[in-house]
Amino acid sequence: MRYKLLTCFCFFASFAFAQAEPDLLVQYADQINQVKTLQSNFSEEKHLSLLDQPIESTGQIRFDKDTQQLYWQYETPFQNGFLIEKGQVYRLQGKNKVPVQNAMGRMMAAQMVVWLTLDFKSLKQDYEISLNGREITFVPRNKAHKVVKQITVWLDEKNPQIVKQVQMDEPSGDSVVWKFTHVRINIPLNKEGVL
Repeated sequence: MRYKLLTCFCFFASFAFAQAEPDLLVQYADQINQVKTLQSNFSEEKHLSLLDQPIESTGQIRFDKDTQQLYWQYETPFQNGFLIEKGQVYRLQGKNKVPVQNAMGRMMAAQMVVWLTLDFKSLKQDYEISLNGREITFVPRNKAHKVVKQITVWLDEKNPQIVKQVQMDEPSGDSVVWKFTHVRINIPLNKEGVL
């Protein structure tokens, strides 16, 4: 009898935990959905198997959800980046913005907005999502994915509206880590948009 009670308890405890995880993801999604603007510094580390040291860069990001504008500017060791504005993608070269005309650019624009808003509904179509505290892991459903093996997103401990770090692991063993600092959310951006 004790064994049956213990088995039932374990079953219901594991069921309750399984239910808690999606509920927490829904809470995070609701909180992140309240972010209308974002401004942050970032650092990027590319860890390549061919190199002993990571390739490091820094820059700024600004995002306006309502206008769907994203400004991603590398400042060191070189100045370039990209701008997504009204569904169009531009490469930034100094003060110039050069339109990207190919389908890959349009796909990138759509994906960046999905990731910036952590649109779990869209992401669930392509990724298995698991949660460990404030660490969210995305594994492609297509196991033969050639670009991404896993993406891990860390939310801020005090404010889950803020993404503190993202790591993208590739099937090759290479990875990229983005760390976000001086994150400010829901502040007015300039009248011209994110630029």
